[in-house]
Amino acid sequence: MTQRSFYPEDLSSILRQRWQEAGHGATALPAGSGLETLIDTAYQASLLREEDDPVRCRILVASPDDPELEVVEKADGLYVMHFDDRSEFSAHQIRKMAAAVGYYRSLIGVQFDVAEVRQTTIWGMIVTGAGWVSQTEATVHDAASLPCRLVIHILGPGHLVFSAGLTRVMETVGGQLLTEGFDPFRSKWLPKQFESFRTTLLSKLDVNSLQDVKVKLCDSFVRDVAQSVVRRVLGLVRGRGHGGMLIYLNDALDNRLDNWLRIRMRFKHADATNRFHQLMLRLMQRAMEVGAANGIAEVRWKDFLQMHDASLGKLHDSLVEFSHFLADLMSVDGSLVLSREFRLIGFGGEILGDSHVSSIERAIDLEAENSVTEPADSSGTRHRSAYRLVSSVQDAIVVVVSQDGAVRFVAHRGGRLVYWPYLP
Repeated sequence: MTQRSFYPEDLSSILRQRWQEAGHGATALPAGSGLETLIDTAYQASLLREEDDPVRCRILVASPDDPELEVVEKADGLYVMHFDDRSEFSAHQIRKMAAAVGYYRSLIGVQFDVAEVRQTTIWGMIVTGAGWVSQTEATVHDAASLPCRLVIHILGPGHLVFSAGLTRVMETVGGQLLTEGFDPFRSKWLPKQFESFRTTLLSKLDVNSLQDVKVKLCDSFVRDVAQSVVRRVLGLVRGRGHGGMLIYLNDALDNRLDNWLRIRMRFKHADATNRFHQLMLRLMQRAMEVGAANGIAEVRWKDFLQMHDASLGKLHDSLVEFSHFLADLMSVDGSLVLSREFRLIGFGGEILGDSHVSSIERAIDLEAENSVTEPADSSGTRHRSAYRLVSSVQDAIVVVVSQDGAVRFVAHRGGRLVYWPYLP
């Protein structure tokens, strides 16, 4: 079935609707055709190249004297640089600016002139640092915030993300609106695949040191921390534009691993390969101690995010670094292979076998109770190899990130080979 393409006029209308539904201030968006003009210019810029590099940048639509921007600047440590002379807001000017205003550390400041669209100008740059990249839905020690103003991310040819400050609102790739997707992390089936990991961690907590601690961890605490790490990894890989694959395997498969995968760089089984396991134990222990000191009977993820403790802050930073490490390994040609307990097995994995998968089910709900059949050949090479592996190793879970940033979770559910489009 051919999907319709969305043009700037369509996208501006949809963005305006979603912006209001999310409760963001309507006055933050340009009125009339102004929003359409901004989208069109950003889209045209995304198709250009500077030297051999595609244009990648972030654009903040706000007045240079916006009081909200001034408040955030004073509170959160970002800083604003004003140009002596303003520049025309055009695709070619964005192309020239993008190299200096790095996607991960800065934004291009743009002021939209309500009275005269052609007077929309580039007035400066806002330096945020790269900490925002590590943000998930909620993280401790957040990066410098942004006011609730329109931010346009240019990620590649025809690939735009629109956000209100740091909150994602809408995404489009090649004129297609990314609307058909789920967040499998919110499903019931996915967390169940990792229950043994949680059980193992709880059994290894230092009970003696916690004898006087009258507090427990919420049942979902381990899940929420682990998911925050994986979300961050996927966000980093999507942002790099190279794609990648993450494979979770059952530890029991170790002796038969060579039947299914040729791993270019395989790690020796040692303490270092259980880095995440060690960090989690320390974090759980400290969170319970801090929770007890603050009179919290059951420590939840929400409580953890509000804790101000030097040791927890260092552990959080270590988890962020671990996320970047995994994203680096995923950037290598091949796949990153982990156990269900997050043990590092290896990277650069090549999926073996010539078994043919003719079709796959696309889930149309989180639990894949309903699905539609699609020909496997309609997917790319990376996806088809993932289908082959999960078809043969039915307890494997594979996450595939395309170069265009699209993400699919692939697994067996109810005797069927299924994929879930991931929409974070």
